Amino acid sequence: MRKQESKLWLAALLAAALLFPSVAEADVGVGISLEKLGILVTPGTGARPYGMGMAYSAVSDDAFALLYNPAGLAQVSKKELSLGLHHTGRDITGSYDGLQSTQSGSYTSFGNFALTYPYPTYGGSLVLGFGVFRVGNSDLDTYKNGYLSDIPATAENSYTQSGNIYQYHLGIGAEITPNVSLGAGLVFWRESVDFTEQIIYEDVGSLAVYTDAVSMNMNGFSFNMGLLMRFNDILGAGFLFTSPAWLNYRGTGYLTYDGIYYEGPYTDWTYDEAGRIDEDYTLPMKFRGGASARLAILLLSFDLEYIDYSQTKYNGKRLIDDLSPGRPPVLKSVWNIFAGGELAIPNVPVRLRAGYNYMPLSLSTIEEIAFIENDMLASYVGDAGIIHERQNYTFGAGIVIDRIFAIDAAVSFGSFERETEYSTEKQETSEFVLTGTYRF
Repeated sequence: MRKQESKLWLAALLAAALLFPSVAEADVGVGISLEKLGILVTPGTGARPYGMGMAYSAVSDDAFALLYNPAGLAQVSKKELSLGLHHTGRDITGSYDGLQSTQSGSYTSFGNFALTYPYPTYGGSLVLGFGVFRVGNSDLDTYKNGYLSDIPATAENSYTQSGNIYQYHLGIGAEITPNVSLGAGLVFWRESVDFTEQIIYEDVGSLAVYTDAVSMNMNGFSFNMGLLMRFNDILGAGFLFTSPAWLNYRGTGYLTYDGIYYEGPYTDWTYDEAGRIDEDYTLPMKFRGGASARLAILLLSFDLEYIDYSQTKYNGKRLIDDLSPGRPPVLKSVWNIFAGGELAIPNVPVRLRAGYNYMPLSLSTIEEIAFIENDMLASYVGDAGIIHERQNYTFGAGIVIDRIFAIDAAVSFGSFERETEYSTEKQETSEFVLTGTYRF
């Protein structure tokens, strides 16, 4: 049974954090907004890492060490210039009280630009690197409709969002001993987001339409430190620490509220409001470790990552679920698992790759449906049970041309599914990554 505690009242967008009021009991809504923006999961890019399931912290022997473990830069012996594209397809199926709808989207964007430069030294190795990486995607297109029998009324929710999350990396890797290297990097975050949310609500006596159009830019920074060790010619290990990410969203929004009364002495109405958005978020630190094994023509790798998303902060305060007994955190900690392999074909400059990763959802709440009550926006939310946690299967291949130019490609297929008492949500994603690398 739906409980009254699961209803959130929404203030005007411009006095709120991405559609939800900035009061304690609305922290659940902030968590939902963060998931929509895509910043809770930023797996990265690169055809070779993707093809190996992103199990790359103990490999990282190319320009993508900037992203996965800067200590690996010390393994780069030549200057490298890397360029890439990244394509994402997403199908979202949602239902509310048995009414189901599916939306599909296809998005192609710049994937990466990276440059490494080995600096001449008398002993050891010192390598500098710079890269721009598309680490996440915030393109989103969803639609829900439902019949609210207790009012009675109908509600239609549509949400369209476009944007990509980019990181600008400055990194350095140095060989401390022949078998140990250290690295560090400074990371600047950037995201441009445009979204439009519309709620169409109709009861016996009236029709109302809320429309929010928002344009925002996100800027932020973090840093990372890495360690790479080679125990022998076969076994290696990598470790990566990523600091908290300090992010700021600024932008403008425009809200319109149009209504029609079907009968009675009341007249139709229109309400407009414009304003600015300025919100701060702090994402938690990350800890990642991995191992690799080089067995003749086969390279195997495995990574384990821990992120305590309960430490996420909004305007300096942790997100607390005041809608649930005990006021638990809105977000939870997760362990991410990455595994992959690369097979070198003998006597042919071709490598085949495959991988798997498991990245559980950190948010267990779904916004079931939004509607209008007493001329205010409201939203039913529900605690979600996980039917199928998020996981991806990856495949890739690469070829080296004349020893100086490499072309790598990878595909990834993933999904997750969750449900509440009244709603279900299933997302299926497919990604294609293409990277070209020139070594000179």
